[in-house]
Amino acid sequence: MIRSLVSVGLQASIHARVAAQVVLIASRFRSSAYVRSSGGTASLTQLADLLALDIDANDTIEILVDGSDEVMALEALTSFLENATPTKGHPYHEGHDH
Repeated sequence: MIRSLVSVGLQASIHARVAAQVVLIASRFRSSAYVRSSGGTASLTQLADLLALDIDANDTIEILVDGSDEVMALEALTSFLENATPTKGHPYHEGHDH
């Protein structure tokens, strides 16, 4: 298991659209991924559990990943949470610009 502290760099809290993007990213990997915040711990593949943590922009959270592809999963999740804005054209956005 590996872990990393992440400062949430989104412009707003982790609301439904952002949480859905996080779930999609986490679901691409075989590893189990979790988030720990002041509100508790939740699986990053469970949308309702993630939303229940009520994570805001600039909160510091801990991402925990365990499995065969844990390094890649942790990099993808931390990169998104630290740098992403849920806007059209972002590589993790569920829509397409075409």
